[in-house]
Amino acid sequence: MRNSVRWAALAALLGQFSCGSDPSPQMDTRSIAPFGSAGAPGNAMTPAQSTPPSELAPPPGATDAPPTNDTPPAEGQPTPVLTPPPPPEMNTGEMPPLDPDAMEAPPPPAGPLVPPSTLPPFGAGGVPQPAGAVGGLRVLNWAGFAAAISYTFDDTLASQIQHYQELNALDVPMTFYLITAGNPYAQNLQDPVWRQALQDGHELGNHTATHQNTGGPNLPGDTDTGEATLERMFGITVYTMAAPFGADDYINIASTRYLINRDTQDVPILANDATNPFSLPCFIPPTNATTAMFNAKVDDTRTRGAWRTVLVHGFTNSASDGAFQPVDISQFTAGVRYTKSLGNVWTDTVVKVGAYWRAQKTFSTLTPATANGSSTWTWTLPDHFPPGQYLRVTVTGGTLRQGDATVPWDPHGYYEIALDRGSVRLSP
Repeated sequence: MRNSVRWAALAALLGQFSCGSDPSPQMDTRSIAPFGSAGAPGNAMTPAQSTPPSELAPPPGATDAPPTNDTPPAEGQPTPVLTPPPPPEMNTGEMPPLDPDAMEAPPPPAGPLVPPSTLPPFGAGGVPQPAGAVGGLRVLNWAGFAAAISYTFDDTLASQIQHYQELNALDVPMTFYLITAGNPYAQNLQDPVWRQALQDGHELGNHTATHQNTGGPNLPGDTDTGEATLERMFGITVYTMAAPFGADDYINIASTRYLINRDTQDVPILANDATNPFSLPCFIPPTNATTAMFNAKVDDTRTRGAWRTVLVHGFTNSASDGAFQPVDISQFTAGVRYTKSLGNVWTDTVVKVGAYWRAQKTFSTLTPATANGSSTWTWTLPDHFPPGQYLRVTVTGGTLRQGDATVPWDPHGYYEIALDRGSVRLSP
């Protein structure tokens, strides 16, 4: 009986609080639902009083002592609203409160932040880390592979677009050198295949705006126009170009703008050799070249431990697009698959292999500074060098560090040093 009176009185009191005042938009009225029944004053269907209960005048007969759940109200008096006690301290003793003044800031990164290496894996793995005498740092040619091949295409031709899916299915990064102006080149440049090629990991390079030969008007300007178009259309930085017709006039032009300029003569490129990076050789197969012809060039490149670029313009078994010395797409793709099947030939874009080649040439000229049994190599990368590149090296023993970070050993048989960091130290 006492409980019934208590709840009825409480409902009446809360109903009184809910009348004569605008509802508070910040109050969740569902919080008072347990004190009434559906449709009764003070339940969840009625807006709550905007004045906090603690500020309301106490009812007649109320005492100054705070009510508790164990103290029943005086007979005939409404049940007061109970204020819950403050929550207990959350510190249990296991974790002391944080003192901001005592917290140490994390150490700054050692040198510039660099992305992880994207060099292709090489080797079977399981190679133990060198544990001999400190020293013997050596750069591995072609990232540890026996040789390297770069497949390139010129002129933004329709047959390249038509057969792109077959080319991409080979799973080999390739380089497409694009003409950007005039018909049909400018029209072909609008094809979505080129954006897809970027997404698929291929390189887009500059073949100038209008493909001028030696003696053409304003060759530097035509080169810059082609580059600007590629950058505007695709949001890329262009690192390599291919000289139209292999014209020597482009050698000096490229040397102030690019990392690599591909030429036309067919000579294999050796690690640390004197090949001019702005007159890079390439192999142009004859019209209707067979798979055997492609394979012979690959075998020769591997035997020499070299790098070779292959230049194809277009394909015969497609709509005529005026390609220079076109080849059959099936003969070409069979040749690429043969290269992949060898297992120890690095197949990649001109910018990727070219950056490794040029960085190794730079590193080979360095004389390390020595102190306290440690040797430090410091370098400056060539102009127009792409970020995020690495060299693979091995040592007879010791610890390699870049900044304060230890370079980890890769069980495939090498360390990878980040070229963006600008130095490496070998110490006991």
